[in-house]
Amino acid sequence: MNLQLPIIMFIYTLEMAVITTIICARLERRSRYFSGALTCVVLILAYLVLVAFYKPSVLVIHLPIVLISFLYVHWCYNTNVLQVLYIVSAGYIIQRISSLLNTLISYFSPEYLAHDVNGEVSIHWYLLILLCDVLVFVSFYHLGGRGFGIPQLRKNASIRVVVFGIIVVLMNQPWTLGMLHDDIIHHSYTTYALAETIWNLIACILCVFVQFDITHIDRKDNELEIARKLISEKEHQYKMSKSTVEAINRKCHDLKYQLSALSKGEDSQKHISEAMELVESFDSAIHTGNDTLDIIFTEKNSYCKKHDIDFVCMVDGDKLSFIDVTDLYVMFGNIIDNAINAVRNLEDHSKRSIYIKIHQENKLLLIQTENAFTGELQFKDGLPRTTSGDEFNHGYGVSSIKMIAEKYGGSLNTRAEDNVFYLNILIPMEDREAQQ
Repeated sequence: MNLQLPIIMFIYTLEMAVITTIICARLERRSRYFSGALTCVVLILAYLVLVAFYKPSVLVIHLPIVLISFLYVHWCYNTNVLQVLYIVSAGYIIQRISSLLNTLISYFSPEYLAHDVNGEVSIHWYLLILLCDVLVFVSFYHLGGRGFGIPQLRKNASIRVVVFGIIVVLMNQPWTLGMLHDDIIHHSYTTYALAETIWNLIACILCVFVQFDITHIDRKDNELEIARKLISEKEHQYKMSKSTVEAINRKCHDLKYQLSALSKGEDSQKHISEAMELVESFDSAIHTGNDTLDIIFTEKNSYCKKHDIDFVCMVDGDKLSFIDVTDLYVMFGNIIDNAINAVRNLEDHSKRSIYIKIHQENKLLLIQTENAFTGELQFKDGLPRTTSGDEFNHGYGVSSIKMIAEKYGGSLNTRAEDNVFYLNILIPMEDREAQQ
């Protein structure tokens, strides 16, 4: 019975288990997680016992562990087949990088070689495995490895993932064929072994970059999909708000005439005057020179009055005529909603103010907003991170504002100073004026 090979396979199994668990850290576990994991443990133990009595071919020795890794991810996490292929491929690549790093160090440091001339494994080799695993796995984790399991990998990613899986399998063949060419002990000393180790290491690193790229693209696709849904919802709200404001304005207009007629009498003069003041304040719509902004600002101003928030705006709405109605609603709806969410938590009501200024300076349109806030804001890529606690499904409001600003050739800048949040949008007006 050969115990050396089962020990090596056991270490390989632990490496695959750790890295796939890291990748799946943010995925939802299935209800049968523990039973699924236990079943995988039993399968692994059975395979290790088989390896102890019968040495499989080097071409297939890792295959059962990879297949059990597939079962582990599929049984224990809410995933589909495409995700399972994606996650296990990533885990396999990261494990290979650690193993190849081990091999490379061993080549230049013979005292750490996995086997001596008698075929015995050195204790230094085990320590080197641990060191390489910690270095590679921790680096992968901090580079965003936990995010690999998040994307739903829609159909447009299928071909890329399948091709990636094929590349992962093919790039490992020079390594296995090299060991078949000579026994593993003597093969480790050859120049050919060094060349194939470097080749595999480069290929694995390139594959990791491809993996990150697929994840990044899929996440951006998901963000775009959410932004589109948000735009659709805002457009629907705009249509409803427009009808509501128009109806309110008609009612207020009628009420003013009715109360004016009643005020000529002497009875209940005080109550009628108070009612007039209420209607006047409610009917004091904000006029910016842009019908869309009038509706948005009137609606938000009404909300602010009810919640003791000062809504102050100095707006030349005519300068925004080139922006699509839906884009205007999404942009300013999100700007004001975010500001309202920030100031309504302030205990000091004197600081519950929202300022918006829109004007043109030279060839630039400037949209400037500011509001106070409580707590601390963290920024990522120049944008404030969501305070909802769910970064993946929330926090797209500012992203959609940026997307719209860039759509019209502009840019978005945000900052926080002394518990005041500033949002500035700059849009070039040179081409707009030429078109007019």
